[in-house]
Amino acid sequence: MKSPMSPHSPILPFSHSHSTIRSFDHSIISSDSPHSHSTIRSFDHSIISSSPAFTLVELLVVIAIIGILAGVLLSTFSGGSESARAARCLSNMKNLANACQVYGMKDHRYPLAGSREYVKADQTDGKRRTKMSYTERPGWISWNSRNGYPNGVSSAHRANASVSLYSTDDEESIFALTNGCLWKYVAGNRETYVCPSHAKKMGVRGTKPVWSYLMNGYFGWDEYKGSRAYAISTSSQGQWFNGFVRADRRLLFAEVPFMGYSAWQPDGTSGTEETDAVLQYATSDLTGSDVPRSPGNETLGANHVQGKNLFAHVVFADGHVEKLRIPFSGTIKNPQVDEGQLKSLTSWLCAGKDVSFDGKQYRKLTD
Repeated sequence: MKSPMSPHSPILPFSHSHSTIRSFDHSIISSDSPHSHSTIRSFDHSIISSSPAFTLVELLVVIAIIGILAGVLLSTFSGGSESARAARCLSNMKNLANACQVYGMKDHRYPLAGSREYVKADQTDGKRRTKMSYTERPGWISWNSRNGYPNGVSSAHRANASVSLYSTDDEESIFALTNGCLWKYVAGNRETYVCPSHAKKMGVRGTKPVWSYLMNGYFGWDEYKGSRAYAISTSSQGQWFNGFVRADRRLLFAEVPFMGYSAWQPDGTSGTEETDAVLQYATSDLTGSDVPRSPGNETLGANHVQGKNLFAHVVFADGHVEKLRIPFSGTIKNPQVDEGQLKSLTSWLCAGKDVSFDGKQYRKLTD
């Protein structure tokens, strides 16, 4: 069947047809006719007005999803922050243990857990008169002995002037740290002495801890409690560093209890035996030479929550740190710790005993 096109009609080449279309397009776009512009504007408006909008239900669903995601992220980051604080606490304890190692290699003894005063008797002028001179040997945290020992010596006995870990006297606190025997071995870093979780917990109460750790009283402190000075002797100046027996099991530092679950929890801004830097452990299950000269009633602190578990951070005399899982009843937000078991565990670790844990209870192994 023939096309109705006239046989004399010209057939446009393909390139000509494109140029015609381009010309046609250009004529539409460049047209100055007011009708053409209004037509385009009306067409655009029809496209925009026909776009679907969010319904109220859909908007509420989106807001709810954002809220859920924000909650998940918040809990994730807060958990991470607590993990970071716990890691920093372990790092602090490791640094303190390293400082004790360096001190021990230099002095041949471990640092004292608390300051002690020593007295020395000297004869003068070849006569039978005796001159008494008193000096302080600072513990890892010093007494507040400012001006008490001019040029390091006093002609009279000075009473124990312990500083509280919650002292509000900045000069007293700074002196206790900087005059302590470990200060230069931690590069004068004050943050090494404070657990971030402790600082956060007490900050809510408006209290700022000066330190967060307790040194095992086994390493020596003022067991005379300020009543008199120590005679200078080999045995009174602390534990030997070299040849120390079972350093891997002898507790060096533990944390101050601050979670509120313990019957013993140091408090107050005045320096006392309870607020000093010495862990004065009880005599539970200890006999013979393991019994301290002046036993206390203090326990290590279990202050860190990880998942549904409660942990205590400790470091031993050989420098290794451990996380001890502490059993409890109740909920993780309100844990109830067996005070008797905690005292026993503290005593065993301070005395260097081997212990086992069956997931529910710690037990001392046979000596």
